[in-house]
Amino acid sequence: MKTKTEAELLEILRSLLRETFRLQSEGANQPRLSQALGYVDGFVRALVETGAADHRALLAIVRSVRAEARGPATALVGDDTATIAA
Repeated sequence: MKTKTEAELLEILRSLLRETFRLQSEGANQPRLSQALGYVDGFVRALVETGAADHRALLAIVRSVRAEARGPATALVGDDTATIAA
């Protein structure tokens, strides 16, 4: 069994995200969309738990794929730790 490289794993994540954004834009039914989101969630968890990717790298991937699918963000959102702690 061939082990995938980190680059291959991150490309799989990009593919899963593209599919999820495509389903959202096409108005897919809730069960199908929930399944796609579950695949992304599980894959991200596996990447983090195995150390294949950190949160910063994952956020960068999500940001870039989201921009591909929906265009650039309209505003930057800062890391407001005071809000998170509250």
